[in-house]
Amino acid sequence: MKVFLLQIGIPVDGIDLNTASPSSSDSVAAAVDPSASIFLVGMRGAGKTFIGKLAAAALGRAFIDADVLFGEKYNTPLSKFVADYGWPEFRKKELELLQDLLETEKTGRIISLGGGVLETPQCRDLLKAYVREGGAVVRIIRDIDEICAYLGEEQARPAWGEPFEEVVERREPWFVEVASHEFVSYTKVLKPPNAPLHWSTESQLALPDTRRGIKDEVARYFRHISGVRTNFAPNLDTPGARSYFVSLTYPDITEAAAVIDELTNGADAIELRVDLLYPKGSPAKIPNIPPRSYVADQLAALRQLSALPVVFTVRTVSQGGAFPDDAEDDAFAFYESAIRSGCEYVDVEVTWNLRRLRALDAKKGSSKIISSFHDWSGQMKWDGDLVKEKYALASSLGDIVKIVGKANAIEDNFALYHFQSAMGKKPGAKPFIAINMTREGQLSRILNPYFSPLYHPLMKTAAAPGQLPFVDIQKALHLLGQLPAKKYYLLGTPIAHSQSPTIHNTSFATLGLPHQYSLFETEGVDNRIESLVHSPDFGGASVTIPHKLAVIPLLTSLSPHAKIIGAVNTIIPRDVNGKRELHGDNTDWLAIRDTAAVHLVHPINATTSALVIGAGGTSRAAIYALHDLGVGHIYIYNRTQSTAHQLSKSFPAQYNIILLESLDEFPSGAPSIVVSTIPATATSLTPSKGSLYLPKSTLSHPAGGVVIDMAYKPADTPLLQLASLVSQELAQQPRPSPPPGEAPPPVPTWIRIPGIAILLEQGYHQFEMWTGKRAPRVAVQKAVWDRYTATA
Repeated sequence: MKVFLLQIGIPVDGIDLNTASPSSSDSVAAAVDPSASIFLVGMRGAGKTFIGKLAAAALGRAFIDADVLFGEKYNTPLSKFVADYGWPEFRKKELELLQDLLETEKTGRIISLGGGVLETPQCRDLLKAYVREGGAVVRIIRDIDEICAYLGEEQARPAWGEPFEEVVERREPWFVEVASHEFVSYTKVLKPPNAPLHWSTESQLALPDTRRGIKDEVARYFRHISGVRTNFAPNLDTPGARSYFVSLTYPDITEAAAVIDELTNGADAIELRVDLLYPKGSPAKIPNIPPRSYVADQLAALRQLSALPVVFTVRTVSQGGAFPDDAEDDAFAFYESAIRSGCEYVDVEVTWNLRRLRALDAKKGSSKIISSFHDWSGQMKWDGDLVKEKYALASSLGDIVKIVGKANAIEDNFALYHFQSAMGKKPGAKPFIAINMTREGQLSRILNPYFSPLYHPLMKTAAAPGQLPFVDIQKALHLLGQLPAKKYYLLGTPIAHSQSPTIHNTSFATLGLPHQYSLFETEGVDNRIESLVHSPDFGGASVTIPHKLAVIPLLTSLSPHAKIIGAVNTIIPRDVNGKRELHGDNTDWLAIRDTAAVHLVHPINATTSALVIGAGGTSRAAIYALHDLGVGHIYIYNRTQSTAHQLSKSFPAQYNIILLESLDEFPSGAPSIVVSTIPATATSLTPSKGSLYLPKSTLSHPAGGVVIDMAYKPADTPLLQLASLVSQELAQQPRPSPPPGEAPPPVPTWIRIPGIAILLEQGYHQFEMWTGKRAPRVAVQKAVWDRYTATA
């Protein structure tokens, strides 16, 4: 740890500095009340305010900074209060403020506490009691060197008058004792931009950047631990669906950064093998206990790379891993850390101490426990007493049961399949992962329906003998008759030049799925379409003009989104209580919503304004998407005012739709999101007869924003050209210096999204609705762009 001597300031006296012993019983939380306020603790400079504001935005809550509140209450900066009255008085008032917050702000808040609040024993006791009552106390952790660099500039708060290292060491056990959860602020950039997939070098139009940033991870983490929106793998609990996780075998997860999208194709989760981790420069060894700080850093790095749920696994030597068999204390320290870190799944071997296993399950919080038993001897029989005993034990301890044996012959897989099927028929049966290792056991991996571990050829080694790639499993399932080929279609006209077949057939081929996507062009919704959608091998359809309304009478049900938008672009056949139904949905709005949310820098709230140009069917999807984002005011501009008026009246009043007569004035503030739904050929940057003139005032928001042009061609439309021009002017404007210790705000700019990017995004949503699997974006983007440029 780097030693950093702070400026000698006011001495710390009159405060209890005894180092507390971390209590395991206090360090792991039970389930959090979703409405309870979340308190943030951590060292000064760890980023509590920054993370807290992001968390508040993600949860739709108010943010309270206790330091700011303290200054307002006593009408003086913290540093001056300490200088005038001393640290003991400050700590006394700080305790009173915490008591008041716990009494008056119990729900619906994100509250950042001062870095030294845990110096006071009564404060620690109050926060521990709050956790026991269903509240959450999240510790924000940041790299020490980064904190030192920040504190070297920060002048607003009082100095300690002692080495920073000593403060950290003293407070460390208190953080462990008090915090129910931990969030590591990982700031390194791991994935390069999608440079090879740029639409045009000249225009710099690019596909949406799918890298996860700190904002995305903060939103996932706080929604998950609070239970507001959990991040579990949906296929694990969907009847009839198969689920998988990819087992990463990298000693350093950052080595997977460039290929993480390919590695996770077909996977519903990612397994972090803790026992296989070791820092660069350290020798690979068995047994292996990696440093806890390194594991926390690796988990944080993985979170930046992927939004998939994490399976946190510590596998011992006797179980086929690298962790010591006798290091039970270290193993449970890792398990508890995984729970505090919000890991969705924690894989725990049932051979550990039963009392500790039950205690861990009782305090698993937002995590689910995978109760595992591994037999590497080859002696366990799937029709014997031992497997029944282990199944009963694992079922009593966790949410998911996992039993792994060793196949000596192919017949061992038949016994496994019979046992797994029998257990699945029991009332209240939990998901049961049953696998045989070795080549002879590969059939069990193919047939296992729950969380089958995957290997990917891009990795140097597999996590266990007999692991298979996702593609091979799908091909085998098809050959075994477990994955019948389906036919998918695009319905509409004209559709000869559509990119949809490229999107979906590339996805099918990349994932090893036996399906086929074709064009089905008709002038109207006739008997041929009706016969097609009711065919037994019909897998689903995309719907484009002019059939988005006409197809609705053929459907059994509509999603709430499609009902409000009034149009269907996706048909999904599904089984409902043994009866086949046709469900209609709309993914256009999802594409607009997700793209805008990813790229808009400033938060969306009731003061945010957006502009929709046009009043056709796609405009309805745009309006719905903007309202779902939480935009406060939605402008509509259309040259035919009567059409815009009719569109406006079809939405509820709470959408706050405002009709514009020109693009020169915005009564509720300039828009930071602009969506054009009219052909690019109908717009112009200079006044001309027959075209819609786009003045600079269209993009007058001083902070910039996001421009989405739904036009398919050309890639660089007049509206996107205008965004480039305005961005250049914004970049040349003088910028005020940031406050001491704070990073400068981002340069104002307009992020430009071409129509083909929206086409891709809506297609990804369609693919997942049909197959339950994420589309392989990297492969699809390359294939679509190659075809797009070839036909441009």
